[in-house]
Amino acid sequence: MLIKLTGIALLTGLFCTHSYASESGAALVKALLDEGRFNEAYNLAMTYLQGFEGDPEFDFQYGVAAIDSGNVSEGVFALERVAFSDPKNPLVRLELARGYYLLQQFDKAQQLFEQVLLLDPPDNVRIRIAQYLDLIEKKQSFPATQVKGFVEIWRGYDSNINSGPESQASLVTLTSDALGRGNQFNRLRMGTTVEHQYAADRQLDFTLKGDFTRYDDEMAQDYTILSVSGGHTWIEHQNRYRLGVDLQHFSRDGQRYRDLLGINGSWTHSPDNQSQLRLYGGINLLEYAEDSWKDATQYYLAGNYLFTGRGNWNPLWFAGGFVGQETPDTAGVLADSQVDRVFWGSNIGVQLEPGNDLTLTPVLTYQSSHYAGDDWIYQVRRKDNFAILNINLEWAVEKNWTVLADLSSYHADSNIELYEYDRHQGMLGLRYSFR
Repeated sequence: MLIKLTGIALLTGLFCTHSYASESGAALVKALLDEGRFNEAYNLAMTYLQGFEGDPEFDFQYGVAAIDSGNVSEGVFALERVAFSDPKNPLVRLELARGYYLLQQFDKAQQLFEQVLLLDPPDNVRIRIAQYLDLIEKKQSFPATQVKGFVEIWRGYDSNINSGPESQASLVTLTSDALGRGNQFNRLRMGTTVEHQYAADRQLDFTLKGDFTRYDDEMAQDYTILSVSGGHTWIEHQNRYRLGVDLQHFSRDGQRYRDLLGINGSWTHSPDNQSQLRLYGGINLLEYAEDSWKDATQYYLAGNYLFTGRGNWNPLWFAGGFVGQETPDTAGVLADSQVDRVFWGSNIGVQLEPGNDLTLTPVLTYQSSHYAGDDWIYQVRRKDNFAILNINLEWAVEKNWTVLADLSSYHADSNIELYEYDRHQGMLGLRYSFR
């Protein structure tokens, strides 16, 4: 929940102190703030910064514009300069307290808010300060442990359950089981997360997930994915950091197929209220039950950017890229040609809200993989290009219930015909969420 102390002009009229709006550009910045044009006010203030930084009248409007546009640390620094030159000004205390609150420096924010209350401000200002103090109390008396989770059931059709080629290859003869084939399926997904917040800006998390897919006629392709993950998250100003560990068990037709152990880390930066930048990376150890030549170590680094757009349907745009390498534990003809690779790719998408309870998310993903060794049959180094278009629809029909629909279309190109295929998948589902 975010509360904003509205109307610097209103507050200026309520306190008989300096107006902090001069002809040095502060008045123009203030006019934009009064109209709610926070980003424009900040951009305008930046054009005056070199000439007027250090002027209390300018610094005040500049600091407020920076805070309201999401550049909170910058705004607090400017307001601290003003507070040093005019420590008793209630307007400065009020805006500086709001900045400290947004930076999660709750002790400083509470102290300044309480100082303003001692000045007996008007009722509307007192109410807003009380709301902030209530939020600070809730932040500092956070619930130690929270549990949340979900259960999903799906019914769907997959046109190519084994990602096989559509027709016979030219150099080898494939069995019917190796060719692509479709089937209907049922899917059950469930998960639960325990979050333990042991400080206002520190949290531990632990997650269990299960994914169970069963085909109508192709039982040999049935699979189960069980995963366990945990991590530690901490927040510093506009930055969120997390270090985590992943464990995953993949089984097919009731038999162990592959295990994964991974470590990962991420950094999330929110420069303003409209955008977010995230960088993350990790290392995975892959171990196969029967095909030990596939055992490998995988390294990856990725990033994405989110931006809240304007217009109908409240668009949330996002785009990202990734790069990685997979190195076999033991070199060999098969491992070099089918495991040892570098890969990279990107994705772009948008989350839309056509209705109050409706979310539509189309995403386009591309990946390219280049393998190190020559294929022992085709005598070329394998190069794969993979693209997927996914469209997800969610309709929140009740507080805890969501109707789901998902469409995916895959297209894989390769310089080796065995790895070329198309695949289409459609699913309808229902989710129950709890917390």
